[in-house]
Amino acid sequence: MSEVFQPMPFQPGIVRWLKEHDSCAIWAGMGMGKTACTLTAISELILEGSAKGALIICPHRVGPLAWAAQIERWEHLNWLRIANMRTEEGAQAWEDGSCDIFWINSERLPSTDRKVKGRAKHYPGFVERFITKRKALPVDIFVWDEVSQAKNHKSVRANAIRGYLHDSERYKTKFKYRWGLTGTPHSNSYLDVFAPTRLLDNGKRLGKSFFQFRSCWFDSDFMGFVHIIKDGAKEKIDAKLADFALVLRSEDHLDLPETTIIDVDVTLPGAAMTAYRELEKSFLLQVEEGDIEALSAAALTTKLLQLTCGCVYLTEGNAKSAVLHDAKIKALRKIRKDHISEPLLVVAHYKHERRRLLEEFPEAREFHERDVPAWQRGEIPMWIAQSAQISHGIDGLQDSGRIIVWVTPTWSWETYTQLIHRLVRPGQKHETLVYRLLCKDTIDWAVAGTLEEKKEGERGLMAAIHALQQLRKTQ
Repeated sequence: MSEVFQPMPFQPGIVRWLKEHDSCAIWAGMGMGKTACTLTAISELILEGSAKGALIICPHRVGPLAWAAQIERWEHLNWLRIANMRTEEGAQAWEDGSCDIFWINSERLPSTDRKVKGRAKHYPGFVERFITKRKALPVDIFVWDEVSQAKNHKSVRANAIRGYLHDSERYKTKFKYRWGLTGTPHSNSYLDVFAPTRLLDNGKRLGKSFFQFRSCWFDSDFMGFVHIIKDGAKEKIDAKLADFALVLRSEDHLDLPETTIIDVDVTLPGAAMTAYRELEKSFLLQVEEGDIEALSAAALTTKLLQLTCGCVYLTEGNAKSAVLHDAKIKALRKIRKDHISEPLLVVAHYKHERRRLLEEFPEAREFHERDVPAWQRGEIPMWIAQSAQISHGIDGLQDSGRIIVWVTPTWSWETYTQLIHRLVRPGQKHETLVYRLLCKDTIDWAVAGTLEEKKEGERGLMAAIHALQQLRKTQ
C-alpha cells in the first residue's frame, strides 16, 4: 500500500537544488531522504517536459532495496517505471526507451583490463555497450548514488563515464543533469573530494588534473607518500564547493535518540599477546598449523587485525587458519548476556570470524538481504554481517534493533558511519549502543584513533560549507 509523501521541512530544498543545478552534489546525512527527494526531482522534471528519464549508478544492493522500494512506497512516484540494467528486460527497456529510470551497480561499469597469460585482455562494460555506441539515449539525467565510490582519480569506471558526460565533440548526446549523492564526501581527507567533483562538473571548480590539485593545495613529505593540506587551503576549497554541494547535517534537521559509543577493552591471553608481538616484530609467526607471514607492512596490519580477533589465515592462502584465542568471543558473550532480550547486529570482517561466531552462538544467523523482513519483525536474536554487506542501501533495520557490536574494527570511515546509520535514522525510538571490541595495546586502538581523525575532518568540511551557504542566504 503506497503512502502519501509528506516531506520534512528541509526536503523541498533538496528537490529545488537538484532541479536548479545541472551539475551538483547532495551531501546529506544518512536517513535524510536523499533517494526520495532525488526521485521527486526526476519525476517533476519528466512531468514538466524538461527531462526524459534518469540513469542511476549505485552500490549493488541499493538499486532494489532503496530506489525501487522508494518508487513503490510513495504514491506520487508510483507512476515511474524502473528497470535493472543487469537483466535482459532492463537492457531491452533501455533499447526501446520503455522505462523512466534505469539503475546499474557500479561494478558493472568498465574495470581495469585483466591480464591473461601476461597480456591485457579487455572486458567491455556497461558504458561501452549501452552508451558510447548509441546515437541517442532514453535518459538525460545522470545520478551517482554514493558518489564517494568514485573518489579514486585513477578509477577506470568513473573516468569511462566521465569521458562521455563531458566530451560533447565526440558524443553528440549528453546528460543534461549530472548529480552525485553521498553522506560521506570526506571519507579520508580533502583529497577525496576532487575526483567525485570533477566527475560531475568536468573540473570547473577544482581543476581537471588531480596532480595539479594536489600540488596546489597540499604539501608532501620528502618521499611523496603523505600529503598535508596547506594553511588556508581548506577555506579556499570550501568556498569553491559552496555552490556545488548542498550540505545538510543530520544534527541540524533530525531529532534522533542519542548514540553511545562503548569501547570494550579486551585483554589478550598471555600466549596470544606474545604471538602478537612476535608477528609485529618479525612479520613471521610459526604456529602448529603452519607459518603466518606478512609480506609487506599493509599485509602485516591485516594479519594483526586477524590475530586480535582470535584467528589468522596461514601464509599459503585463505583456505587454512590458526585459532589463537577467544577473548573477543568471551566479550561478545557478556554483551549478549547484558542484552539477552534484544537483537544484536554483529560486525565481523573475516570468514573465519563469522564461522566461529555462528558455532559459538546457536541463535545467530549470517546476514542475507532476504532476512531483512525477519530482522524487522524481531525474529533474529543475533545477525552477523561483514561490514561492506550492510553499510549501504539496507533500510528499515532501525525498526527493531538498536545495538551494534564491532568485533573487527575497520579503517574505513565511510563504511563505519554508513553502517551505524543503518540504525541511527528516522524511526529509531531508542538510544543506539555501538560496542567496539578493542584489544588492549594492539592495532585495534590505532584503527579507532584513525576513525576519530577522519570523523573530525569530515565534520569540518561539512560545517564549513554549511556555514558558507547560510551566510550567502543572508546576503
